[in-house]
Amino acid sequence: MTLFDFDYFLKMFGIIADGFWNSLSLAFISLIFSVILGFGLAASRYYNIPVLKQFSIIFTSFFRSTPFIAQLFIFYYGFAQFSDTIRNLPAFWAAIMVLSVSFAAYMGENIRGAIMSVEKGQFEAGISIGLTPWQTVCRVIIPQAARVAIPGMVNSFANLFKSTSLAFTVGVMDMTSAAKNEVNLTYRYLEGYAALLIVYWVILAAIELLQHYLEKHMSKPYVKDGGK
Repeated sequence: MTLFDFDYFLKMFGIIADGFWNSLSLAFISLIFSVILGFGLAASRYYNIPVLKQFSIIFTSFFRSTPFIAQLFIFYYGFAQFSDTIRNLPAFWAAIMVLSVSFAAYMGENIRGAIMSVEKGQFEAGISIGLTPWQTVCRVIIPQAARVAIPGMVNSFANLFKSTSLAFTVGVMDMTSAAKNEVNLTYRYLEGYAALLIVYWVILAAIELLQHYLEKHMSKPYVKDGGK
């Protein structure tokens, strides 16, 4: 048995690709839900909405302070003990639900911090020129807050994407699961998991490049003379 089988290493990329779309779907569907929930959490704290603000604080503290895999297990295995709905829930959607609520805690804090970074005078200025409160939020506040929120939200998405690798623990056929099932048959763990690490590395590097592009694009209005 050779120390490192390069041909098998290359073969692993094709095997890992079988779970690529599941991993990608898990990440992007969860991203959408986590951002929507994050906006709700951020708004309840920013506008000091009674009860909802207290709920948001506890929710954020809990999900940011506990391991994702424990959250996944208590939902998929623990709650299934007394809920037929959860017991019959496909593992794919169970993973999405837990990813969404878990990372909503991070997204909410990113969004809240970004909104708080915008001077309150900006809202008053929007109202003074005839914009409605909703128009002011959409046209004045959000564009400025988005520029601040992007780095933190992209970092949270990167962590979310990496966390999809734990979905195999409840039976989701993702990239990690595809690699694990293969190497358990061949015992070529070095080649298999090295290939898996490279795939995640390339994907996360692409996300990082996208982050730099978005930051540069959204900072153009704030750079004098086009950045010269």
